[in-house]
Amino acid sequence: MKKIGQFFKTNWKKLLVLIVVIAVIAGIVYLGFRAYDKYKDNLLNDPSWLSQNISLEKNSEGVYEVKKDEKISIFTINYQDVIEKKIEELKDQADYSLDSPLIIYNPYGTGNLSYYIYYTSDNDSKLDYTIKTDGYSDFKETLTSDLNKTKEYQLIGFVPGEVNTLTLIETGSNGDEKEKSYTITTPKITGDIDSKLEVVDGNESADELTDGLYAVLGHDKNYNSNIYLYDNEGVLREEFVLDSYRADRIIFDGNYMYYAYNKKGIVKVNKFGKIEKFYDLGNYTMHHDMVYDEDNNRFVILVNENGADTIEDAIITVDLDSGNVEKILDMKDLLPEFYLNAVKPEGKNTYGGYELDWIHLNSLSLIGNDIVLSSRELSTIIYISNAYTDPSVKYLLTDESVTEDTSYGDLLYEKVGDFVSQAGQHSITYYTDDDLDDGEYYLYMFNNNYQGARTRPNFDWSNYPGIGTYNEGETSYFYQYKVNENDKTYELVKSFSIPYSSIVSDVEILDDDGNIVVGSGKDNSFGEYDNDGNLIRQFNYNSKKYAYRVFKYKFNNLFD
Repeated sequence: MKKIGQFFKTNWKKLLVLIVVIAVIAGIVYLGFRAYDKYKDNLLNDPSWLSQNISLEKNSEGVYEVKKDEKISIFTINYQDVIEKKIEELKDQADYSLDSPLIIYNPYGTGNLSYYIYYTSDNDSKLDYTIKTDGYSDFKETLTSDLNKTKEYQLIGFVPGEVNTLTLIETGSNGDEKEKSYTITTPKITGDIDSKLEVVDGNESADELTDGLYAVLGHDKNYNSNIYLYDNEGVLREEFVLDSYRADRIIFDGNYMYYAYNKKGIVKVNKFGKIEKFYDLGNYTMHHDMVYDEDNNRFVILVNENGADTIEDAIITVDLDSGNVEKILDMKDLLPEFYLNAVKPEGKNTYGGYELDWIHLNSLSLIGNDIVLSSRELSTIIYISNAYTDPSVKYLLTDESVTEDTSYGDLLYEKVGDFVSQAGQHSITYYTDDDLDDGEYYLYMFNNNYQGARTRPNFDWSNYPGIGTYNEGETSYFYQYKVNENDKTYELVKSFSIPYSSIVSDVEILDDDGNIVVGSGKDNSFGEYDNDGNLIRQFNYNSKKYAYRVFKYKFNNLFD
């Protein structure tokens, strides 16, 4: 030890220099790696580099496929533009016809069961297509009713991991038909998702299912799941690709679809599957719901504000022209007594943090410049007047016990009739028709019938007989209220039992014939009911947890 001490005493300057040199070298290496990573990140979004490192190559079936490094993300404008340019180059390289069309598998990366098709016909005609797959029902669609020579579409409906026979049928103005069939082997999808669901038909309804595809949102992984589209036979027909978010709904405007692709971003997707625009939410992350305000061309979105002490209590708008984000509502300002009375529970919230989830907004619906909100934590429907400019609470629909120990009793509309108030409800939706008087309208919802309120542990649920818990419950309900603003009342005008789901759920009245789509997430099922509440068909899926929501859409942006 004495010799070692003498060595350090004699050579301490040299050792210090050595340590400094090692530290400098380590710093240079670290900065070099950082610089290289940044350089690689820049390359992955550089149009010239992308063009050189992405190719469209034909497989043995004559279908082109995208070849690229897996680190190249589809979620950049440069990637989308490079693919579009390569498609245009292919279109110029040959005269494509019905007998030899240009077919590309999922070129933009947004639809894992889709194919881009392009060709020109000799005469004006409309185009239909059919997909036949052994062991599955046929999928048929009319791409357009207009007569034209140029055929350019995104086709969906191919069963994953199967050999699909695609038949294109041209019909001219004189009714003559031409058709051609192609064999296409569609890749498997990566998620553990059913290609065909269990189907259970109801026995009390003679009504037919409506046309369209069921969009299953947030399957199992919730915040890391794609959108899955199922047909009326329960067959998987498309998978829209997302990036770490479940999407809350799909919004359609002309030939475009809008949906959230990550928790702070929305994409605008054209009829060919190309992302044309990205919307960034800045300091906010979305949750539960977003709707389209057509009059003002903007989205209204439920969000969490980064860095705030509370969650699920703020609302923003996103202007679709400028992309500007504006916070319009903070519920702590509008209902401060509910906020101050909330008790912070032990443990983490659903996001893994400790922010207070005192109101838990889970859906919104627009009535002009007013907003109707659903609060799961308070089992309350909240009507906000002048939401964009001078917001105030117009009324509350809830059991009177909810407003005890607050001054909000004067905001309650009066119940007409004897019924149990909604509890833990989801998907509040405004609805009207010509039979109603001025000042009257409907609000319908998935009444979960669930006694969940972590921030109100001492709340007395005795006014809610038959209510369920998180894991057990006898039934949930479809509820439809008629609200009368003239006399400040509401009454339950339609109610029927639906599979119990304490959370993650939705209902939707379809516009064309009044059928009702119900998604019961905790039951791992969704179904379509007639207007009288009789089940037409139920679909059961496999899941480790649940699916968040299920809507039904016609996808006219693709087929019309």
